Amino acid sequence: MGAIEEFVISQQATIRLGIFVLLIAVFTLLEYLLPRLQFDGRQSLNRKSTNIALLIIDIIALRLLIPLAAFELAIWMKTQGWGLFNFIALPIWFNVIISIIVFDLLIYLQHVAFHKYSILWRIHRVHHTDLQFDVTTGVRFHPIEIVLSMCYKLVAIFLLGPAAIAIILYEILLNSASLFTHSNLSIGKKTDGLLRKVFVTPDMHRVHHSSIKIETDSNYGNLFSCWDKIFHTYIAQPQAGHDNMVIGLENSRPLSLVKTLKNPFLKDQLQP
Repeated sequence: MGAIEEFVISQQATIRLGIFVLLIAVFTLLEYLLPRLQFDGRQSLNRKSTNIALLIIDIIALRLLIPLAAFELAIWMKTQGWGLFNFIALPIWFNVIISIIVFDLLIYLQHVAFHKYSILWRIHRVHHTDLQFDVTTGVRFHPIEIVLSMCYKLVAIFLLGPAAIAIILYEILLNSASLFTHSNLSIGKKTDGLLRKVFVTPDMHRVHHSSIKIETDSNYGNLFSCWDKIFHTYIAQPQAGHDNMVIGLENSRPLSLVKTLKNPFLKDQLQP
């Protein structure tokens, strides 16, 4: 294990937290300075509080229900020589690159599944009941979804045997991308066009939060934009335009934290 790899693994918690807090602060400031859309301030404060509370609950749920971190399983898999990538002994640099690409594809497929299967949609729709769109929307997930997603990643790690540093880097990229793609940030049409050739952008992902079903069922990508284009789930712009589009599921309404947590268990008034 190289010195850089060893350092990243030993300090992964500090690195991840530092990057997360920094990006939350930066994107929140940029949303204030360069907003893409204007939202009601009072409603925004209430929903931001709910979103942050969900994040805290998600972290606690993961710690209690799945004490094994993804990168720890990757380390154990390497010591056992298990998993596809360990079996064929990929060089570390190639292991990192291919792992990031493969896991981004797997998370894309997971996202599609959460929309297509009713039992999963009931859980995931909590993310889409947000009636505004900003950086805190990027952490608005029901704890059941977070736990299921981690189980999914652990199975993938068990089968593939990616390097621990690859998992740490991808989780950092995934979390950072979620904050960026959900930010209410105006980056300009030209910049957006250039970025979305490779990466998902806020304007691209905002389409996914439209109240129009065909748009909600599009643009599932997390980090790389290619998956939506390859699998024909890509919609470039919302029908009503970004300034006039309605965000959130049809019939959605502002929900308290308790009602948000109860949402998957309510009558299925919000169809996938």
